[in-house]
Amino acid sequence: MSVNLEDYRDCFAKAPEEIFDTLEATFHEAARVMSPAGLADYMEGAKGLCSLGRGYDVVLSFLENMPAVVKEVGEDVIRDCIGAAMKLSSMTSGEVIALLFSSLPTAARRLGDPELVRGYLTLVHQLSAKASRGLRPMLGNIDELLSKLTLSGLRRWANFGAEAYRRDLKNLAAYFALESADSKKVLMKERKGTLFIDTQRKLNFYLRALWGRDFFLRPTAADYEGFRPYIEHHVMHLPDAVDDLDGITGLELYRAMVAHQAAHLVYMKRPISAEQLSPAQMFFIALVEDARVEWRAVQEFPGLGKLWGRLLAREHDG
Repeated sequence: MSVNLEDYRDCFAKAPEEIFDTLEATFHEAARVMSPAGLADYMEGAKGLCSLGRGYDVVLSFLENMPAVVKEVGEDVIRDCIGAAMKLSSMTSGEVIALLFSSLPTAARRLGDPELVRGYLTLVHQLSAKASRGLRPMLGNIDELLSKLTLSGLRRWANFGAEAYRRDLKNLAAYFALESADSKKVLMKERKGTLFIDTQRKLNFYLRALWGRDFFLRPTAADYEGFRPYIEHHVMHLPDAVDDLDGITGLELYRAMVAHQAAHLVYMKRPISAEQLSPAQMFFIALVEDARVEWRAVQEFPGLGKLWGRLLAREHDG
């Protein structure tokens, strides 16, 4: 499959010349980060937005921002972003949709995972239904919000404002613009200690220094009770944020988690199928396997014993 820019010139014949100029400028950048299939989705998305009737700023914002989004979280989200814009077109103004596209590179960079970006799009759609006046100020402050909050924290912060000021449009706008005392108070309440995205590079360097190889790390929303880090298809899934614990910093907790998961990947002999095992059997197998891989890792890197030992020495309730 090959995508030719000239094949789309007729689609933009009625658009201002600046639209096609922007398309020409971004097409080559997009081609560097997208596969032919992704590039086709990108071009078809621009074509669809051009005929949406919500103004050409929407198209320009999409063209300019989508390559940066793809670079951060992959091209599978292109269709989700287009779909979100189509849904919003009947609920809000073209200016707000353009602001959504403008916010996506920041959201993709701060969230770091395509599923979390999809969750962000869902949140924006939900707010457009119950607090549409809050979207514009929120999108304008998304960099500050996502520098302090996980997606789950952003959702709780936004839902509080939407419910508290449902019938008070002036204070609703002030809340989502981070101008009210309530807004800042809830923001501080929902703020987590250490965000995964702020430590990801350090964790990658840490693991590379230990084992001399790269591992794949991804953040996962951990806003429900009982969440545990896990490995799936050789990808290490970690909580999107952690709080300090009894004097152990968030960075140290992340290091303990990734070192443990990496030890499983490095020292695992073969995958164990759980199909014919009872929950009790799986529990004891996991317990012994955890001990085995950590013992192997400590033989090579004695410092890991101190890192894990601080956590094991903690007193646990019950």
